Amino acid sequence: MATLKLLLQSKSENAPIYLRLSVSRGNVFYRKTGLSINHKNWSTNTDLPKQTTAENKKLSTR
Repeated sequence: MATLKLLLQSKSENAPIYLRLSVSRGNVFYRKTGLSINHKNWSTNTDLPKQTTAENKKLSTR
């Protein structure tokens, strides 16, 4: 079963958001989404932007 996950790979102020597609154990692909966020506004529990500002709410729907 394939899985999709959003993640950050840096702790900078403008960290790019990556998409990880895992098809099987040997087939894992990473791709930049073209979106960026401050790492402090990222929730590690939900792997989505924290819903604290209007900009983050728009980002989570994109």
